[in-house]
Amino acid sequence: MTSIPDWLSPIMNWIVLPLLGWLWHLQGRQNKVTTDIAVLQTKAEAHADQHSQIMNKLDGIEAALRKD
Repeated sequence: MTSIPDWLSPIMNWIVLPLLGWLWHLQGRQNKVTTDIAVLQTKAEAHADQHSQIMNKLDGIEAALRKD
């Protein structure tokens, strides 16, 4: 069985493991940001639909007033 070289343990403890932890943290934040963007896009679409409906109603009211 091979043993781990003495120089590899400090590299793993002080470089590789902190780097992996940082990357895991960034990946978690990226997932949250992606979710937040998807929620904001859905809200924007809903507001655009509401705006279109309101404008259509106002156009109908304006057309009715102009008929008279």
